[in-house]
Amino acid sequence: MASSDASLRLQVLGPLRVWRDGVELDAGPPQQAYLLAVLLARAGEPVSIGELVDLIWAEDVPASAVNILQKYVGALRRLLEPALPAREPGSYLQRRGSAYLFMAAPGTLDVVRFRELVEAAEAGVAEQRPAAALDRYLEAVGLWHGPAGDRVAYGSTGMAIFAGLDGEFRHACVAAAELATGLGRPERVLQSLHMAARMAPLHERVQASLIAALAAAGQPAEALSVFRTVRARLAEELGVDPGPALVAAHLRVLERAPAEEMPHERGDVPQERSATRTT
Repeated sequence: MASSDASLRLQVLGPLRVWRDGVELDAGPPQQAYLLAVLLARAGEPVSIGELVDLIWAEDVPASAVNILQKYVGALRRLLEPALPAREPGSYLQRRGSAYLFMAAPGTLDVVRFRELVEAAEAGVAEQRPAAALDRYLEAVGLWHGPAGDRVAYGSTGMAIFAGLDGEFRHACVAAAELATGLGRPERVLQSLHMAARMAPLHERVQASLIAALAAAGQPAEALSVFRTVRARLAEELGVDPGPALVAAHLRVLERAPAEEMPHERGDVPQERSATRTT
């Protein structure tokens, strides 16, 4: 188990970044950085050498792939623990049989902290402590700086790993939005919702949460602008109308806003699409 090392910090919720003693470090060449990002995204979970080779090289695997992978691991170990003796496994990048895993010390890796905070938020909801739950959700989503593994993730299999993390972010943002709106503090979640909406422009639940939060925060014009943009994008890219979540959010905006402020919007209330589709 890795020992606590407050001097080391790693970020994968957004662009991959590494700091030691407050100084940002270069994670190395693209394939090496990608290897680190994958292991961080799956922290605590062994990832087989075969899977790592497939993730890094896909269909163009060199004969020396395993040796190159081991070289990358050695370089990353020295990056994370420069005082580590040669050929020592160290505290963070460990070998488990035919797999490698990253063991995060407390406070070193953002994805671990994010999940701890989400778990605490969910416990707060279950214990009917909505204000405390909202605080934990906001702290969790505040750790994000863009799509997970941004600028290092590539390949369909690798993208799926980081897309799964992005899904956890969207879920936390939607949950936080529901709490914030219910507590009369929708403005607290707008920054993270805007980021989630940029990351997933066709995700109707996220877009609906943003629309509802904007309306609750006294920004109906902005909410309707988001709705119109999403509706146009759905029609252009998917050939569908807004689904139930977006329709309901749109109606809530119209209910909140004075009629004289948006007469044209009230005559253009969309109908739910006839075919059910999950976005």
